[in-house]
Amino acid sequence: MPRVLKETISHGWLGVDLFFILSGFLITGILIDSRGTHRYFRNFYVRRILRIVPLYWTCIFVMFLAYRGFAAYFGLSLLFLANFSHYFHVSEPHGPGVFWSLSIEEHFYLVWPLLVNLLSRTALLALSLATVLGTPILRGACAYWGMDPELEIYAYSFFRFDGLALGAILAIWVRSRYYNRKSAWWLACALAGSSLLVTAVGLPYGIMQTKTVASSALRYTQAQFFFAAAIALALAYRGNVLTSLLRARFVKVIATLSYCMYLIHLALGDLYYWVLRSIQFDELAHFGAMGALAVRWLVLGTATFGLAALSKKFLEDPFLRLKRYF
Repeated sequence: MPRVLKETISHGWLGVDLFFILSGFLITGILIDSRGTHRYFRNFYVRRILRIVPLYWTCIFVMFLAYRGFAAYFGLSLLFLANFSHYFHVSEPHGPGVFWSLSIEEHFYLVWPLLVNLLSRTALLALSLATVLGTPILRGACAYWGMDPELEIYAYSFFRFDGLALGAILAIWVRSRYYNRKSAWWLACALAGSSLLVTAVGLPYGIMQTKTVASSALRYTQAQFFFAAAIALALAYRGNVLTSLLRARFVKVIATLSYCMYLIHLALGDLYYWVLRSIQFDELAHFGAMGALAVRWLVLGTATFGLAALSKKFLEDPFLRLKRYF
């Protein structure tokens, strides 16, 4: 694989931080808008279950059959504890390893609806700000005390709530009297400037390296502030030509299928190489390096997209239609 392409793909993990911000923005907005309504908690949790659980448990069942010897991991996954596999000394298979991020999201929403219902918007904003500022300090302190940056700090829920809280701040801002394009630019500049400041301050301490205290504490913050800045501007320019790409039909389709695509893409990659090994097919010998890369992307892209479309139509949509009762 060309070095530039490999370097780009190796930063794909940053997409999880973007996901956390989007999730915090969307779900906090739903909770704020429905606060004080009849059966607030029941409606929220039932709707979350209908959205998340059918596909998630189906993936767990199918992958349990495919990945032998990882029963303990799939047991944790059923309980949304996949991200604590290291704590329980449970081996994690490659493909189903993506379940960790879903666990973090669900842990956050165990308590967040209660806090949104109890607190005023000012208090909720203060709590979100404290989470955004305090979580990097917690990560840095625990990294300094010897916790593993990749197996523990990267995955444990209480180390990753700052992205969700940052999304909550955006949701509060959008529903305030300060929401306009001028304030969006001020907010975006403040966030992007903070990201650059974090980078400049952290460079001498290894923020761009792996397994340093600085990178454990601030690398996620560095990315989150940049993503939040972009989201703030996108929100301020909804309906504008500048955001027309985000309204393109193909982009909307990808967004609709993204949940399933995320859950299955690594497992399909494992399946692809299992098939090649089973039939003793050497893709490099037959296609060359770039040809093998192109074939891999074509096969996996088609399979991931196609299965996600089938899942949406025949598995997810029947359950999603039940949300109208809640």
